[in-house]
Amino acid sequence: MDIIGAIFFMVLPFMAGYSCKSILRWKETNQIETYLIGFFFLFFLQALVLIPCVWLGKSLTQACSMMYILTLVLVVLFAGSLVTEFILKRKNTEAKPVKTVWRKADRAYYLLLILVFFLILLRMALGMDMLRDDIVLETVLTTQQSDSLFVTHPLTGRVMEGGMITSKKIVTLPLYFACVAQMTGLEADFLLYFVVGVMTLLASYYAHALLFSQVSNPTRGKMYIFWIVFGLLVLAGDYSSNTISYRLMYQGYEGSTICFAVILPYLLYLIASWYKKELEEEKNTLKNRVMHLLKIALGLAVSVVITGLGTGFVFLFMAMVIAGICCLLRSIKEVRECRES
Repeated sequence: MDIIGAIFFMVLPFMAGYSCKSILRWKETNQIETYLIGFFFLFFLQALVLIPCVWLGKSLTQACSMMYILTLVLVVLFAGSLVTEFILKRKNTEAKPVKTVWRKADRAYYLLLILVFFLILLRMALGMDMLRDDIVLETVLTTQQSDSLFVTHPLTGRVMEGGMITSKKIVTLPLYFACVAQMTGLEADFLLYFVVGVMTLLASYYAHALLFSQVSNPTRGKMYIFWIVFGLLVLAGDYSSNTISYRLMYQGYEGSTICFAVILPYLLYLIASWYKKELEEEKNTLKNRVMHLLKIALGLAVSVVITGLGTGFVFLFMAMVIAGICCLLRSIKEVRECRES
């Protein structure tokens, strides 16, 4: 039963992303970006549910009931979108399926990619029992034991008479993990240290791949090589707890890790993609601009509810401003070069 719960929780981001893509008709969104959108959208939805619950003094049980309903709605929307797309494909009899051609080199790269990814998972599994200063796990356990939301102090176990400060009440990520553990029956440490860690690692793979696709013109083989190198860097970079590689393997459940390893490369990908489409004036439409703005806003909004402002929103916002200025300066330079020529 625990395995089913873990698998369902790992697949849920794709269901959420697929539903968003179908409802908003984002036809250009590939499967990788679909998973990332769902990954972010789930964090955004949990905040919409849990922040009011915290302010209204609801219990964990009551919050879980609302999360059950939200999860059921996502599953129904996903099933409806899947059936609708299947029917449309059946009607479109003229469309022929594209056959995937695998080269021998691509197969070798793919097998090596799977091996490296498996080694990372093995390191994560072996590191589950390692000692670590973990306020997130303590918050999840305290929330489950007290059946309350940000009422009991996770370190002392005493009721906080003055309550938690306002800036901390909106960071509901530990409460979301407590709800998931309650709904799936997973142990809190296994959920945080492995299940969520694997999801963050996979999302980081995807986000960096999208960014790589904008700075290069990758083929399937090049993408596999990129993922292999990325995986090897993760394996080799756990010599310090401050490295992003260490955090991906052992602290993937922390909001700051998600911001730096997933949201940041994804937002940079959106800026680069937007810039390229602006150069191709005929291909960029108002719908595309709005789509990019919505995705950027989603990433920034998620950073607010999963970690502190200083390690999340402010850093990402500054990075977006700098990236936007670089693209603007590059555009001005290209326009001047065209006029001079």
